[in-house]
Amino acid sequence: MKRLKLVFMGTPDIAVPALKALAEAGHSLAAVVTQPDRPAGRGRKLKRCPVAQDALDLGLKVWQPERVATAVQDLKNLQADAACVMAFGQLLPPDLISAFPMGCINVHTSLLPELRGAAPINWAILLGKKRTGVSTMLMDEGLDTGEVLLQQATEIGPQETAGTLADRLARMGAELLVRTLDGLAAGKLSARPQQEAGSSYARRLTKADGLVDWHKSAAEMDLLVRGLDPWPAAHTVWEGKPFRLFAPTAVVDIAPPAQPGAVIEPPPGREDLLWVACGRGALGLGQVQAAGKRRMAAEDFLRGAGLGPAARLGG
Repeated sequence: MKRLKLVFMGTPDIAVPALKALAEAGHSLAAVVTQPDRPAGRGRKLKRCPVAQDALDLGLKVWQPERVATAVQDLKNLQADAACVMAFGQLLPPDLISAFPMGCINVHTSLLPELRGAAPINWAILLGKKRTGVSTMLMDEGLDTGEVLLQQATEIGPQETAGTLADRLARMGAELLVRTLDGLAAGKLSARPQQEAGSSYARRLTKADGLVDWHKSAAEMDLLVRGLDPWPAAHTVWEGKPFRLFAPTAVVDIAPPAQPGAVIEPPPGREDLLWVACGRGALGLGQVQAAGKRRMAAEDFLRGAGLGPAARLGG
């Protein structure tokens, strides 16, 4: 394996395994570029972003420009072989994309050209897809439109959430990135253009996307809850206050004995879940979060809240 001089660009937790994999593979990381640290939590204290923290723990140089376009010349001066990018959070200017002999190699968490954009993991579940994966690609000026280098597919489990799927794809992406660099360095890997005919777009999500419509089917609500767990989270209203819904979930295809949004009696043997009537069927929820409370098992919430079959969720 040829030891390469690299720049790594990434910010959130999902990019950390890729950074660690490059370091463990023996590549030289000339700099790690992340988004600036941002205030977080109720106290709005400045919080170190995950990639920056892990890079510092590894003894690496960390750059956190407000706009990466202002650091192009400094990055060029490093004379790195390539830049490796995963969930960086800023578009790269053309003069940075072309600054490295081996290019800017992006790890994207979908099987391109499907689900280009900001939220491919969430949308893979929201759309009810049975499989997804990771792709490495040579970046160009488009949004995830560059030539594909390697891909690896995986099945989406029936109880997979965006959070658990992200963890798996992060590890897969890290391994695929190392394999990609090995192939490029050895001259054994060629990029191939994406086919526009199969392309789709995974737009960025907001909290508003999580608003539940209980008139939809339980199967649709199941995808919504799992696809938005842990963020932005499916949400409804209970007693006039926000009420968030999380996996695990269960769906029963019955004719609910109540209006959509009504809490119903659990099926035999599933008393551990909070059951809600939908437009078609009923949805069981394994974890919930009431206003001002922590996320907890639905069974514990039901025991403490006294939420019975007369209750109703939603406006």
